[in-house]
Amino acid sequence: VKKLPGFPNLSVIDLSCGEGEIIAKLRALGCTVRGSRYKSGDYIIKEEQTDASFAIDEKVDLVKPLPYADGQFDVVILTEVVEHLDTYSPVVREAGRILKTGGSLIVTTPNIHRLHSRWSFFFGGAHKLINRRIGWDIGADGLYAYHICPVDLPYLDTLLYISLLRMQELLMTRFKFRHAVWLLFYPFFWLGGMLQFRKGKSGTLRAKGEEDLRKWMTSFPLFFSEQLFIVAKKDGAASA
Repeated sequence: VKKLPGFPNLSVIDLSCGEGEIIAKLRALGCTVRGSRYKSGDYIIKEEQTDASFAIDEKVDLVKPLPYADGQFDVVILTEVVEHLDTYSPVVREAGRILKTGGSLIVTTPNIHRLHSRWSFFFGGAHKLINRRIGWDIGADGLYAYHICPVDLPYLDTLLYISLLRMQELLMTRFKFRHAVWLLFYPFFWLGGMLQFRKGKSGTLRAKGEEDLRKWMTSFPLFFSEQLFIVAKKDGAASA
């Protein structure tokens, strides 16, 4: 957020903000902030937010229309939350709606595209995710405590576009040293990505989308970052 144009004169909302740690720090730096969470006393809440100088809206369901006006915010934050939703399509489209033109959406989520996760899926049929196995003793209201909806980047890329958002950056988070062996395989997977995403008649909208996606699907962070760390911008030029 500190690297975004206009900082610190930004209005920021952190959707499903937990204790409000992120927005508390951003407010201290001069941003105008707001947060939401699904319910008070949630499993991610360690202690109640006592700073009354900014609002945390309760009972905000991220798979339903958000209670905010069109173009209300400069920045929307979705950090480690979309993988807990039944579907992340509604909240991405709503983020596009409540962002101002030129505003930014910041998303972080576990990265199932990293080579370590692909290896796990190839041999065991399950990606490397925390809280992915769900027992029969979990009721419907408790499913969101698990990673029930891992993010597929090609789908998210298209969803961002139809929500008037375009990916600007794919950043690194954490790379574990013990996974360094995967660096040996990087050239082969990079080549595979280059060959895979070259479809569509040249000059068409589909071809432009494939070219844009190829850039992200062959990037170093995609193969090695523990999280997808996406920065998207609302440019108002895309079409739903």
